[in-house]
Amino acid sequence: MKKETIKQIILTADEGMYLTNGEAYGKTVVLPEGADVTVWYEITEQAYDEIDKAVS
Repeated sequence: MKKETIKQIILTADEGMYLTNGEAYGKTVVLPEGADVTVWYEITEQAYDEIDKAVS
């Protein structure tokens, strides 16, 4: 059996917000340790809905 411990960064959007890096969207983002978290920012749920409609 192999056991491995991995450190991660978990970003969680505030209520009514989504996280995005301009390509991916979500309420929670799990990143590897050492990832650049500065590329992630929050947008409103309304902005997310508008983007979602535009690409659908």
